Amino acid sequence: MLFVGWALGILSSPITDAIRRRSVKRRITRAIRTELLALQDALAMVVLQIARHRGTLSYSLLEAVMSTLRTSGHVPGVSRALKMSEDLLATDVGTVAQPATGDAPPSRALLSLRVPGVPFIVAHLHRLDFYDHETQRQMLEIRAGTQAFEQIGEEAGRYYFMTFREGIDIEHMATLMGHLEQCYERAAEKASELVSQVAALLQSREMSVR
Repeated sequence: MLFVGWALGILSSPITDAIRRRSVKRRITRAIRTELLALQDALAMVVLQIARHRGTLSYSLLEAVMSTLRTSGHVPGVSRALKMSEDLLATDVGTVAQPATGDAPPSRALLSLRVPGVPFIVAHLHRLDFYDHETQRQMLEIRAGTQAFEQIGEEAGRYYFMTFREGIDIEHMATLMGHLEQCYERAAEKASELVSQVAALLQSREMSVR
């Protein structure tokens, strides 16, 4: 009995630690999933809004966005991008690309490129050792991609506000608007890339909270 008690005393600490780590990992995973779903939804909205702005919104794009969001765990009534996609699919408005005409002046409204980011992941980088190397790599890749997207948004904002300078000539205005449109194009590409990366991570075994 002394030997059994001694053995149980030795094993109790690792067992308790393993249970604690599993419980903490489950709570962290649940929070990360919530954060990634919010980020993915905001990025999908960016993709849709820029596509509408550039006249490239199509049924295939809407269906692809809806499929990605649903497989990632989004539900109707919560996801803004999912609702927007469903609404647009239910009508012909905005779902067919409209060629731009030379008569229509460019819109001066700045498209929203703000996304929530991943502050929880950043604040818990020291806890990433709960996950395997591939999951850590995916999380860090999403964090870096989000930072790159935010830089594009800041660049777009600078070009936009430069168009309001006093005394700006037509040629300079056209150049600034061209740079702004390039920022939109790059933002849409990066947002689409991040939506796919988040989807891959959310569907991984380690991100399951069951």
